[in-house]
Amino acid sequence: MSDVNESFADKANALKEQATEKLHDLSDKAGELTNQLKQKAGETWDKLQSGEATEELSHLKDAVQDKLEEAGEKMHDLTDKAKSLWGKVVKKRDDAEKKD
Repeated sequence: MSDVNESFADKANALKEQATEKLHDLSDKAGELTNQLKQKAGETWDKLQSGEATEELSHLKDAVQDKLEEAGEKMHDLTDKAKSLWGKVVKKRDDAEKKD
C-alpha cells in the first residue's frame, strides 16, 4: 500500500511542478503584455500631446467637408436635371392633350 501512496505522491508532485511551470509561463506572458500595453499607451499619449492626432483629425474633417460639398453640388445638379426632365414630360403630356 505504501508503494501506491508513493506513486500518488509522485504523480501529485509532478502535477504540482507542471502547474507551477505553467503559472510561471503565464506570469511571464502577462508581464510582456503589460509592457506592450504600457508602451502603446505611452505612444498614444505622446501622439495626443504632440498635436499629431489633432492634425490628422483636422485633415479628415476637411476631407469630409469637401466630400459633403461635392455631394451637395451633385445633388443640386441632379435636382436641376430632374426638374428639366419633369418639365419635358409635362410639356409632352400637355401637347398630347391639346392635339386630342
